[in-house]
Parts: sequence; structure tokens; C-alpha cells
Amino acid sequence: MFKYFPVIALGWVQGLALAAFYIMLGGELQLVLDANPAALQPGATALMVLFVLVAALAAFGVPFLAARGQAADEAGERQRVIRHVFKLGVAERSRERTGAVISTATDGVERAAAYRGTFLGPMIGSMTAPLAVLVAMAIFLDPVVAGLTALALPVIPIALGGFQAAFRGVSRRYRENGRLFSAKFLDAIQGLGTLRLMNAERRHGHSLAAAAEELRRHVMRLLAGNQVMLFAVDSLFSLAFIASVTGLALWRISDGWINPGQGLGLVLCGTLLLDPLDRIGQFFYIGMGGTASVKEINALLAEPPAVPDPADALPPLDDAASAAPHALPPGDGAGIPAVELDSVRFAYGEGPTVLDGMSFKVGEGQRVALVGPSGAGKTTIAELLQGNIRPAAGTVRLFGQDVIHQPLAWQRRQMAVVAQHTYLFTGTLRDNLLVADPAADDRRLAAALAAADLTEFVAELPDGLDTPVGERGLALSGGQAQRLGIARAFLKDSPILVLDEPTAHVDLASERAILGALDRLGRDKTVVAISHRQATIAGADRIIEVAR
Repeated sequence: MFKYFPVIALGWVQGLALAAFYIMLGGELQLVLDANPAALQPGATALMVLFVLVAALAAFGVPFLAARGQAADEAGERQRVIRHVFKLGVAERSRERTGAVISTATDGVERAAAYRGTFLGPMIGSMTAPLAVLVAMAIFLDPVVAGLTALALPVIPIALGGFQAAFRGVSRRYRENGRLFSAKFLDAIQGLGTLRLMNAERRHGHSLAAAAEELRRHVMRLLAGNQVMLFAVDSLFSLAFIASVTGLALWRISDGWINPGQGLGLVLCGTLLLDPLDRIGQFFYIGMGGTASVKEINALLAEPPAVPDPADALPPLDDAASAAPHALPPGDGAGIPAVELDSVRFAYGEGPTVLDGMSFKVGEGQRVALVGPSGAGKTTIAELLQGNIRPAAGTVRLFGQDVIHQPLAWQRRQMAVVAQHTYLFTGTLRDNLLVADPAADDRRLAAALAAADLTEFVAELPDGLDTPVGERGLALSGGQAQRLGIARAFLKDSPILVLDEPTAHVDLASERAILGALDRLGRDKTVVAISHRQATIAGADRIIEVAR
């Protein structure tokens, strides 16, 4: 409420300035009707002009301040949504379609901010300013007409609530269809290669067209409701209201209680009392779309994270703080293993148990290979180590610390991961390397490239590290992308290295280069490698069989 105060205050200023102008205009008109033009004062005219200018400036200031507030609110709300999506984690996000989340974080946030900035704040001002206008009417014009007119004011919030209730379902379905269409469209773009290969472009295009048509119908229903509401406001209530105020003014004039100039002032001030309904009509579409978007955002923000930070954990202030646990730093204490799983049990949702009593220890500096058939739980172990999931029973420890009592930032700081597929962001090679360490200088970047056997490759590029990698790194080969992932892991410089099938999708030549880079990366680190390939596990100090 407080953040809307400037907009509300300007709404009051605008209403009172116009009321003062209308009251003075009626008074000046009465002087003319009384055939007493000599009584007209230049100062009064100047004051009336001043009131008009004040009202104009306030009218300009309301949308200006609303737009500024909307921009700030939109940025803040989008940050909240993105931060919460990050908190939800990888496992939780797999339950929601990416396109739907993008729609909420972009279009949904924009509509919610427009609702709060353009509609809600000015609406509060419009709903409250008539109270001041009524007081001015009672003091300077006629308390009887002002009192009788006040009886009609409760109709305005009742009408607002009624319209919102009537079209709440329409606006909700519109937002649901908008999110669904965004999700389908993103799926089509991401799967374009597969659609072309299967000759399914036309069929999928028809499906998208049908979804777009369904969205259009919901938009038109919402717009039709807006037009119905405008008709009800302008043709019924507003006309009846002004006619009633005019009738009351004529009644009081005929009885001699007020003069015609005061009657004109009453009618003109009566138009100011309709400002809330006028605003509803002007911004009904924004209001209904905004309320649906607010509920959509709140529903997303209410989703609990798959792996929340423990309540007793002190969140790190920066990366340096996240490197140290609450008790023992990595490496302190003789015989403390770097990685330990103690009677860990885990199942995905209501599915079968993947790990049942899994226990093993990995000492600092050891290289351990996890082997076993697909579905045995090797990747699940990697997810547990990264903090993407939590065990249903048992304990996961890093350097003697139970991870459930440590901040997630600390847990993830302890390890670097090279997975089957390295995700690369749209941008340059440099941009993707700096994800691991934004403060890395060219010397450290060069060392990371050398460790990943990418020095020669980058040197041959015309733009070097400033070469774009394309969307999702499609400008690079699979082997080059994997080695860029290794370079990122080198820059992160974590004490634990998790390798999850890092050579599963590369040719033999790339595999040799990657294995050499991994060997350099794993020096002086604790390595947990998951692989089916003998070459990947050949240098392991110990092999742990993970059985179903």
C-alpha cells in the first residue's frame, strides 16, 4: 500500500483541483446570471487556471509514476521468480514444462506488474479521491445532495467485485491457455530437427495453429467481457448517476436552497465520482489479465523446493564463504573421507526403490569408479552428491559433514561435474568459461584451456575466446563441448570431481583427448567416475559395483 502512496496522492490532488475548478466555475457563472459581471475578479480567473494546471500535472504524473513503479516492480518480481526457479532445483523443474515457466517469468510477470502499476495503484486513488470530492461538495455547495450522492458510492466497489467475479474464470483460462501455447511453441522450436526428420512439420504446425486459435478465442472472450462492462458502465450506471445528480440539483434549485451556479458545480463534481468506474472500463483487460497472472505467479512461488536449504544452515555471503562448512574445512581431521554414503535409500516419487542401503567411502585424493547396469542408481548417486535430491533414509557426507545441515551453496562448491552433455549458454567461449569463475583473468583462462587440451583449437579461431558458440553450443562438436566443460571444471577448482559418463557420446579420437584432459583435471582431487567404458575407469584406485 505504501508504495502506491505517491500515485494515490496525485489522484487526490487531481480530484480536488478539478472539484475546486468546478465549484469556482459555478460561482463565476452565477455572477453572470445575476447580471453582476463587475464582481468577476481577475484573481479568481487566475486561480481557476491554476487549478486546471494542477489537475493536468497530476493527471500526467499518475501514469508517469505508475510506469516507473511498474518497471521497478516487474524487475523485482522477475528476480523473485527466477530465484525461486533456481531454488526449486533440477528435479522439481522437470515436473513443469519449460515454456510454461518462461511464460510466467516473462508475459505473466509483465501483466502482473502492469496490473499493480497501471490499474491497482491508480484504482485505489480513484476509489478514495471521491470521498474528498464529496466533502468539498458538502462544504461549498450543498450537504444534502452530497449526502444523497454518497449513498450511491458503495455501488462502485460492488460493481468492481461483481465484474471481477464474473470474468475470473475467463481470465484464468486465458492465462492457462497462454502458458500451454508457449510451452508447445518452445517444444516445436527445440524439436525442429526431429520434426523435420519425421516429416511431421505440417502435422505439428496444425497442432500449434489449433492451440493458437484456442488462445485467440479466450482473448476474444475476455475482450468481449470488457466491452460488455464498458456498455454497462457508460450506458447504464454513469448515465443514471449523472441524471440522478442533475435531478437532485434541479430539485434543490427549485426549492431555493442553492442557486443555478451551485447546481452546475454539483453536476460537474458528480462526474468526478465516476472516475473509478471509468478507470475500470479503461483498464479492465489489464486488471483481469493481471489478477490471473498474480495468482499464477503466487502459485509458482508457493511450490516448495525439491531440496530446500536447511533451516539451521547459515547461508554463505559469497563464494569464499561457501567454500567453508560450519565445522571442519575440507581436509581437516585424519581419516575423514571426502565422500561417504551411509545406508542411503532413495526412490523417485512413488516409483521403485533405486538405492536401498547403499554405503561406501571415498578417501581424499582417491579415484573411484561406479559401475553397474543402467537403472542401478549410479547417476542417482551423482545427483545426491550435487544436492539435487535428498535421500529418503541414510546419510550423505562430504568431508565428514552431513550435507543436510550445510547450505546447498557449500555442498555444490565442493565439487565440479563433467556430465554426459555439457550445457553451453548462448554467447562466446569466454562467456561460458566465466560461468565457473567470473573473476578469472586471461592467464587463468589460458591455463584452463591448456588443461582441457583446447589451446590449439582456440588459437585457430579468428576471434579466439570471443568466438560465439551458438545456441546450446551447437557451433562446437560434442568433443569440443565436453572439453569446454572440463575447462569450466578446472576454473571452478573444487576438491571433488564427479564424472558422469563424460565420454558416452563422443568418438574415439575425442575420447582420448577428453580422458587426457580429465586425467590432468583430476590430479590432487577426489574423483568419483561413472562410466560403462573401460577406458574411463581404467585409472581408478577402486571400483564400486552398484547393483539393482
